[in-house]
Amino acid sequence: MRRARLARDFARLSPRDRARTLVLDPTREGRQALTDAIRAELVRDGTLGERAMVATVLESCGLTDAARTRAASYRPGTVVIFRKGAEDGAPRRNTGYRVGSIDAKAGTVRLLDPEGQTLTWFPGDGSAANADAFAEVQQQFRTGDKVQFTRNNYEAKRFNGRTAEVVAIDPDEGILVVRSKNGKRQALDMANVADRHIRPGWVRTIHSAQGAACERVTAHLELFRSNVDANIAYVAVSRAKASAIIYTDDRERLVGTIEGRSSAKVGAIDETLVRKGTTIAIPKPVKAMGVEIGG
Repeated sequence: MRRARLARDFARLSPRDRARTLVLDPTREGRQALTDAIRAELVRDGTLGERAMVATVLESCGLTDAARTRAASYRPGTVVIFRKGAEDGAPRRNTGYRVGSIDAKAGTVRLLDPEGQTLTWFPGDGSAANADAFAEVQQQFRTGDKVQFTRNNYEAKRFNGRTAEVVAIDPDEGILVVRSKNGKRQALDMANVADRHIRPGWVRTIHSAQGAACERVTAHLELFRSNVDANIAYVAVSRAKASAIIYTDDRERLVGTIEGRSSAKVGAIDETLVRKGTTIAIPKPVKAMGVEIGG
């Protein structure tokens, strides 16, 4: 219900205001659910095209530096890409290798290259420092969609975190044509591993938005999640230059969470909440902590 309300409110914004609004959720799962809700509203109002294309994109597995060195961290089907190739030519740089099997006891991972050739990889030999692991995820795209690049590609001038608009799709050929904010168009071939580092760009996780700034912030915070606390609320709200709205499942608990923060952070968080004109959007408006709380 909260996601549906947030999605409806976002869809009612003008295209200009949507472009000036950063939508946030603390988790990857929440980001996807909120993305689906927003896209459904935008399909309904005609912002997104009628024809859809389903593409297999690459989502980072988020392995830590230590986990990368352990064979047991990898799963069959995971795609491994090396930022630096070996001197003998295997593995090759920027090539997608699929994990076939692992031998945790031996510390080896059996990789398959695009031609089906097998490579035995020892991630503990130091080469894992230049390796990134990705899961294949199905995502739907339509014309009018916002996409976010998720890995730097300096040759193509695509940078992690930047967004673009889908201006054409060719489901039969697996091609997305996107237009960056500078007007440049690029055709992304979903058969090319370098072009698959994208995701729908309507929603970002709060963690990935650190360092970003926008005129408006709309954040979805569920208080039953262990990673949602006063600091998360502060990071979300502080991304806004002008105003912020928080959609939550428990107004009283959110107020209590913020009130229960360490005294060292009281001034910073209170000042940010008030200065940003923060609204906690749930029914029955009340006043608390100098912040307007209500729908």
